[in-house]
Amino acid sequence: MLTSRIVAGLVAAVLAACGLAIVSTPVRASAEDRPGCLYRVVRVKTRLNIRVEPRGRVVDKLYPGDRTWGSCGKSGDWRRIHGTEIGRAGFAYGHFLKKIGRR
Repeated sequence: MLTSRIVAGLVAAVLAACGLAIVSTPVRASAEDRPGCLYRVVRVKTRLNIRVEPRGRVVDKLYPGDRTWGSCGKSGDWRRIHGTEIGRAGFAYGHFLKKIGRR
């Protein structure tokens, strides 16, 4: 995604230097470009379940020390994150996640 933006910028600069006008179209951000938070699993002895919704059905798991990413927002005591075993997004209880940075 970043390389396509660089190429688009270079093409625009070359066309502008030649006197040609271009119409800019907005570029949608990919998942890698969206801001979010990085988390580490803490205070867990076996596994941390990732659920479809808070207190919902389990769809993935995280293990002690795993690192993951997700939204910085809260839904009560729950955080929206991505699991590592299958890679599904869902909710995990915030008490077991330590924020270690931002994306």
